[in-house]
Amino acid sequence: MALPLCLLALIHASFVKAADANETSAGRRAGWVSQPDGRGTFDILWSCLFTIFLCTWVSLHLNVPSPHETYRHQFSRKARWMLQAIMAPEFVLAFATGQKVEAMRSVEDFKPLTLPGRGRPKWTIRHGFYANMGGFVLRPRESAAFPINSKQLLWLIKRGYVDYPTLSAKEVWDKSKADGFQKSLTCLQTGWFIIQILGRWIQRLPVTTLEITTLSFVLCTLVMFTQWANKPLDVESPTIVASTKSIAEILIEAGSAASQPYQQTPLDFIDNLSPSWLTEVQPHLRFRTGPTMRPLPRFTNDRFPVIGAGPDAVFLFLFTMAYCGLHFLAWDFDFPTPLERSLWRAASIAIAACAFIFWVCETYQDGHRLGRWERWAANLSTSKDGRINTMEKQRRNRRFIPVWEVIVMTPVTIVYTIARTYIVIEAFLCQRSLPIPAFETVQWSQYLPHF
Repeated sequence: MALPLCLLALIHASFVKAADANETSAGRRAGWVSQPDGRGTFDILWSCLFTIFLCTWVSLHLNVPSPHETYRHQFSRKARWMLQAIMAPEFVLAFATGQKVEAMRSVEDFKPLTLPGRGRPKWTIRHGFYANMGGFVLRPRESAAFPINSKQLLWLIKRGYVDYPTLSAKEVWDKSKADGFQKSLTCLQTGWFIIQILGRWIQRLPVTTLEITTLSFVLCTLVMFTQWANKPLDVESPTIVASTKSIAEILIEAGSAASQPYQQTPLDFIDNLSPSWLTEVQPHLRFRTGPTMRPLPRFTNDRFPVIGAGPDAVFLFLFTMAYCGLHFLAWDFDFPTPLERSLWRAASIAIAACAFIFWVCETYQDGHRLGRWERWAANLSTSKDGRINTMEKQRRNRRFIPVWEVIVMTPVTIVYTIARTYIVIEAFLCQRSLPIPAFETVQWSQYLPHF
């Protein structure tokens, strides 16, 4: 809460200081500008803030909450993710892309179970999203219930511990509380905002830094909508999957693979839900951690995406760099002071550089998580079988977040946070003094036919 309050205080102080000087000076207009003669300060702030709110709040598709979790906790979690989407929307987009890729992988994994003639509902990407967000809860005999993802569910079905879910894709979607009005309002507002920006660009009218920042949220939101298009929204009641076996019996029959103590759920030996910021990174930083109950009562929303090297990864990289490049559009903008312009340029470069370094590190480490580099090396080796077995064991024992990545990414994260915070604050502070043409409205009548 401190950052928004400080931001509002700084904006208020800036406007109060220039309130009496609401006059032109060197082609600029300072202080609060009313709107009767054109668009005013309120018009710019309202349009941008309302668009940002819709982009960051409506677009979020969070996982299923814990049982009996209060509305206050759910609201607080969504508010925190909204702040995360404001400070780093490209990372929220990366989570969304990773979840989509995992859901698509589950469709391929479940294909053998839904062959024609088996009388089972087809496993779709909606099922994959639903399972990986905690939509299925395993209730073993004489054991505590806990959520299971698609990999764990598949393992249980293949070994006869649970039945194949009879939930159809339509029934999965019926659990979604997707509000068509909210999404329609968001699409209309973002579409109108883009049209306004294009109109100002065509008519050579200045665009403010706040509008450039808002435009970046708009573009991220449109892509997030496509990535989460098949993920149910605000599901509260999961589907219970009962088993006649107890967890102890399941683990004993699994053999040595399940001999190690679990960290998240008893089925960690199938998929340990790693890596996650809340459950794995924050405890080492002595921050407040996520759910403390074990087994986990819900799946956290911050599992680092294992996207792979497919088209989704390429698209996400290109879009991330394009998002960072949007800030360079304000490179030659008329800032209130030369220092602010220089800081904006430095922050824009820092954000782009940090995003690129992050992608290089994550691509390298992601290759190890999926065993990509080992497979490539094995293909070049003469003794492939022994090489593959050895490297597969090494891959399984390798940490998802190695020490080298922590050492590299810590300063990168700090620099990115400082640069991004400055961009957000400066976008608002620039409103205290804008070029006079920035308050002119687009003359839409020029595009209407005259008779």
